[in-house]
Amino acid sequence: MILVAAVLALAVEVAAFVVVADRVGVLVALVILFGLSALGPFIVKRVGVGVLAHTRERLERGELPTRELLDGIVVLVGGVLITVPGFVGDALGLALMVGPVRHAVIRLGGHRLAHHVRRFPAGGGSVIDARSWKPDGAAGEPTPPMLPGERTGDPRRWPGGNPGS
Repeated sequence: MILVAAVLALAVEVAAFVVVADRVGVLVALVILFGLSALGPFIVKRVGVGVLAHTRERLERGELPTRELLDGIVVLVGGVLITVPGFVGDALGLALMVGPVRHAVIRLGGHRLAHHVRRFPAGGGSVIDARSWKPDGAAGEPTPPMLPGERTGDPRRWPGGNPGS
C-alpha cells in the first residue's frame, strides 16, 4: 500500500512538473522547483520559531501546550513536503505553514482520531498494580498475574533451568 502511494505521488509530481514546464519552460520550472526546496528550511524555521514561542508562553503559564505540540508536528510534515522537490508537495507544505490551514488539519485529524478511539473496545485487558508486587514473589506479597505457561521468579528454580543459558 505504501509503495502504491509513493508511485502515485511520484506520478502526480511528474505530471505537475510537465504542466508547469509547458507553461513557463523547463529551465524556469527547474529554477522554481529547486528554489522552493532550498527556501523550505528557512520558511519552516520562521514558522517553527513562532510555534516554539507559543509553547514557551503556555509552559510559563503552567498550561499543557498540546495544540502547540501538534502545530510543531504539522510544521515538521510541511517542512518535509517543502524540502523534497515537487510542485504539489511544495504547495501542500506551504499551505501547512499558514496557521488557519494548519489548525484545520489538526482539527480534522483530531476528529478522525476520536472516531477511531470510540470504536476501540473498552475493557477486556487486565490491569497490573505495579506498586503491590515484587518480582520474586516474596512471602506475604501478592504475586503478579501470569499468562498460562509464563514463568516468574529466580530462573535457577525453573524446571529445566534458565532457557536463556
